[in-house]
Amino acid sequence: MFKNARWIWQKDGSSPDQYLSFKQKFIARGNPLTLRVCAETNYIAYLNGKRVAFGQFAGYKTEKYFDEILLKDCKKGENILEFTVFYEGVDSATHIADKGGIIYSVLEGEKEICFSNCKDAVCGLHTGYIHGRKKFITVQLGYTSSMTSRGTEIIYETPVEVDLTRNLLPRPVKKLVEEDVVYGKLLDVKGREIYDLGRETVGYIVLEVESEGDSDVTVAYGEHLKDGCVRYSIDGREFSLRFNCKNGNNQFEQLFVRVAGRYLEVFTNGNAKIKNIGLIPVIYPQEERENFLSGVEKDIYDVCVRTLRLCMHEHYEDCPWREQALYVLDGRNQMLCGYYAFKDSSFQRANLAFMSKGRRNDGLLELTYPAVNTPAIPFFSVMYPVAVWEYVEHTEDKTLLDEVMPTALEIMSVFKSRIDDNGLIANFPLPYWNFYEWSQGADGSFGKDLSGRYDLILNCAFLYSYERFKKLCDIKGIAFDVDVEKMKMAIKDKFYDSERGKYFLSDHGERVYSQLGNAFAFLVGLSGDNVVNAVKGEGVVPATLSMLGYVYDALLLCEGNEQFVLDDIKEKYVYMLSEGATSVWETILGDADFDNSGSLCHGWSAMPIYFYNKLLRRKS
Repeated sequence: MFKNARWIWQKDGSSPDQYLSFKQKFIARGNPLTLRVCAETNYIAYLNGKRVAFGQFAGYKTEKYFDEILLKDCKKGENILEFTVFYEGVDSATHIADKGGIIYSVLEGEKEICFSNCKDAVCGLHTGYIHGRKKFITVQLGYTSSMTSRGTEIIYETPVEVDLTRNLLPRPVKKLVEEDVVYGKLLDVKGREIYDLGRETVGYIVLEVESEGDSDVTVAYGEHLKDGCVRYSIDGREFSLRFNCKNGNNQFEQLFVRVAGRYLEVFTNGNAKIKNIGLIPVIYPQEERENFLSGVEKDIYDVCVRTLRLCMHEHYEDCPWREQALYVLDGRNQMLCGYYAFKDSSFQRANLAFMSKGRRNDGLLELTYPAVNTPAIPFFSVMYPVAVWEYVEHTEDKTLLDEVMPTALEIMSVFKSRIDDNGLIANFPLPYWNFYEWSQGADGSFGKDLSGRYDLILNCAFLYSYERFKKLCDIKGIAFDVDVEKMKMAIKDKFYDSERGKYFLSDHGERVYSQLGNAFAFLVGLSGDNVVNAVKGEGVVPATLSMLGYVYDALLLCEGNEQFVLDDIKEKYVYMLSEGATSVWETILGDADFDNSGSLCHGWSAMPIYFYNKLLRRKS
């Protein structure tokens, strides 16, 4: 793919939070050309001063991805190819730090007429950005970015070749599509300069400032207003970007930090006037299926589909505001809903394949992708085969198994190897996080060693996954067997409370009875006097929005619960709509959860799409 091109960088090496400019001239015959480019960490590409592409798909140290862009406006004769490259240099939930570098080729047909090398290219520190602040937005997102109009002319020099992987693969998903700029509307809030984008929006900040002398502008962003302002600084996390302005007109386009929210708040030193501010929205190109509903169900369905789209970019994201990270459990919900919301399932396939590359040395998966040394959650890993089976079930595409079955098999083998003589799987030791959902008794007490103890959901989830994994094994002709009945008996002996007729979550600490725990028990065929009532939420800790899919699936195993499920969806989601939601929330507590950092746009909560299709499509 890059026959003559080489990875290049500045001779002084790379340091975290750094921005470089690369420039190279080439001669063309005026025909359409193809640009292939890969950068560590991110890039913006220009041809003859016009932006033609941006947005790197993050890979692994041993496997990186290049974009392929059609250059329609290449002129006959001399052309100038330029890149602005951001090097982050720090691990996050969406990126693995490597050395700085860029590699590129311009092709006319199959012939490279321009390629990165140390003879023809020049590079220099980009003076339109502030280097080395190393200021985190969140540890999941990595660094914020700061732009300046006060920089001097860039000083270019000859680059050097750097050693990065030559295992370069095509971008596994489509490039994002830019939509028309959404400009903020200035609100009448005393003492504050707050702009309303109208609804939850995901994209890149554009800003025009008229400044008297030098001035500094900070743009904060958030999903809601609290106490008359944007709540952008939360427990050490700061959702803001800085722009340093010179005298006169200043125009910025910040393409290295994708932001999400509804509101922007501007802070200046008094010398600057905002002329325009807004976001360039970006979406993943998907054709939606027609909404077959009416009334409030249509409203719920629409906001759930919109939430899915706000949480789809290079890969699925748990939330576009706080983390932008790909998780198995979040992704599984989003994939399942996506089979019904959209006409194309290639995005699901690409995400499942990408997750499979995040296998740890211990056989389980990292928490997010791409990432390293994460607090891996065993429950999330064991649900990966479930998502793979659901893909095969909905698409009938079995070719994915050639890529992902080794990972699924290793995950299930790790769990099988941990089945004790008593028929149960004990909790995993630190640094694993024995998490299931954000509710009492199920949050895993992050950082606490729970090894040697037993949890209901972990054991039920293994059986739930095994039932689906076994079908994948049958397709591939793989022998993999577990004594299911022995495990069921062991689970009932350990966790069933015969006096209450329902299951408790763990053999350690106080007994906690949860809706989710009893739902998983019921899903794997375990009975009890009051289990169905517990699954309905009677006298137990309620399941969070992310886990309602398992609750509803359990209820629908019994006839006559269809209306209960529909009513429960309506109650919870009408509440969010009545509170002004333009996307569905992380939990029903909204922004107040997680010490005032709850997300108001979370893909895992879009499950009504699936259940409306399952229960109402046949009636429409």
